Amino acid sequence: MSDDIFRQCLSQFVRDFAYGDAVRHLLKKGYSIERIIREYHYPYTKEELEKIKDSLTAESEEKG
Repeated sequence: MSDDIFRQCLSQFVRDFAYGDAVRHLLKKGYSIERIIREYHYPYTKEELEKIKDSLTAESEEKG
C-alpha cells in the first residue's frame, strides 16, 4: 500500500470517527443536508453527506 493511499484512508477514518456520529444523529433528527452544511462546518462534501443519508435509509429499511 502506498503512503498516499494509507494517508487518505487514515484521514477518512479520523474524519468519520470525529464527525460521523454527529452527522448521522442530525440526519436522524430530520436535519436536511443543506441545513447541516449551512449551520455546521463538518469536513464533508454534499455528496459524502448524501451517501451517509442513503446508508441510514438503507439500514432503516433493513430493520423494517
